[in-house]
Amino acid sequence: MEEWISKGEELFGKDKKLWKFKCVNCGEAQTYNDFAEAKVENPENYIHFSCIGRFVEGRGCDWTLGGLLQLHKQEVVTDDGNKVPTFEFVI
Repeated sequence: MEEWISKGEELFGKDKKLWKFKCVNCGEAQTYNDFAEAKVENPENYIHFSCIGRFVEGRGCDWTLGGLLQLHKQEVVTDDGNKVPTFEFVI
């Protein structure tokens, strides 16, 4: 997880609300503010895991990494050893 956080900070700075992720299915770029503006509760839980299209009509798609199909290429290992699939950073 530390490596993931370091990479995010290197790309976007320490404020995680400025980090940008891209949906693994449609490539839509999204930020914390996209979810906040859509009034999604707890945007930090979705920004790296679910496409904004699940919440905003006309953007992205309805993909989430919690489904049966595993298209993601990246997983973050949490402090307790769990692997969490994540969208990749927009570079």
